[in-house]
Amino acid sequence: MATNGDLNDLEQWRSIVEYQQRKPNPAHTWENRHEVPGYLDEWSDEVRTATRGPYQSAENARRQASRDAKEMETRGWGWMRPGERVTTTRVLRVAIERTTLAWEEVDVRNPETGKWGG
Repeated sequence: MATNGDLNDLEQWRSIVEYQQRKPNPAHTWENRHEVPGYLDEWSDEVRTATRGPYQSAENARRQASRDAKEMETRGWGWMRPGERVTTTRVLRVAIERTTLAWEEVDVRNPETGKWGG
């Protein structure tokens, strides 16, 4: 966990990147790769989520979300036809989320018996 050493921080943050991937062409094979496009001109219905964290500040979560979104946009490339590169990943949403930490008693130790669950 990324912390700044302060035990009194009561909030934590995480980065969220939602994305879709281009549908691969089921007719594309190694043998016909020069005639058949590698990907369809459609996006998958499934929305995927990349989550990172927790972070101690909103700024750290923003930086990570920006890095992850940029990486997805630049690494997601494929070939439709020889010489025709297309993006295979598109970013739909970049966000950060915050949670407030609260301590909750979940178990008690009996001082007389020394056993938990008292």
